[in-house]
Amino acid sequence: MRFRCGTFDAAMSARVAAWIAAGRPMVVARQPADGANVLLGLTLPAAEGRRRIGCLVDHADLMHVRAPPTVVECLHRLADDVAAPLATLASRLADAGVRVGVYGSLAWEALSGEIYRHLESDVDLICDVSSCAEAEISIRLLAAAAARLPCRLDGEVRFPNGWAVAWRELAVAWGNADASLLVKGNADVGLSTLSAMLEQFERDALHA
Repeated sequence: MRFRCGTFDAAMSARVAAWIAAGRPMVVARQPADGANVLLGLTLPAAEGRRRIGCLVDHADLMHVRAPPTVVECLHRLADDVAAPLATLASRLADAGVRVGVYGSLAWEALSGEIYRHLESDVDLICDVSSCAEAEISIRLLAAAAARLPCRLDGEVRFPNGWAVAWRELAVAWGNADASLLVKGNADVGLSTLSAMLEQFERDALHA
C-alpha cells in the first residue's frame, strides 16, 4: 500500500509501513472535503505511547473495509465485571434493532492483539439507529449499562445520514428541543439544536 504519513519522523513512517505490511488494521477518520484520498488513522500500542498517526491513501489501495468490531468480538479482552454488562447491553440493543460496534482502545486490542487499555480505560460504543424511537431506546439502555459497569461507558448514537452525537450529551438533551448538541458528520463537526437535528434526519429519511 502506498501512503502519505502525517509525520516527518522517518522512524514513525517505517513503523506505519511495518504495521500495514503485517496486515493490521487502521481506522477511517473524518474525511477531507475534496474526497481525493482516504484519511486513515493508526494508534500505536501502549508500549509505544499510544501515539496517533494519520495517513492519506488512494482509494484503490484499500484492501478491505469492515464495520467496527462487535461487542461479542471484544469480550475476551475484558474482565467478567465489564464483559457481562456489555454482553447484556449488546443483546438488548440487537433485540431493539440497533447495530452496535466498538471503537477506541478496546477495538484496537481486539483487532491487533496488542495492549492498549489500562485500569482506568473506558469503553467506547457506536450505536447505529434508523429512527428516533431507536435513538431513545439506545439512550435508555446505554444509561442502564453505564450504571452497572465499573468503568466509564462512552460512545455515540449515529443516524443513517452519518450524523453522530455523544450518547451522554444526547441523553441530557432528549426532550428539550432547544438543547444544543455537538454533531459530528462524515467530513465536519458543528453545533445544532436537538429539534433541528431530528428534523433534518426525518427529511433525509423521507428522501432516502
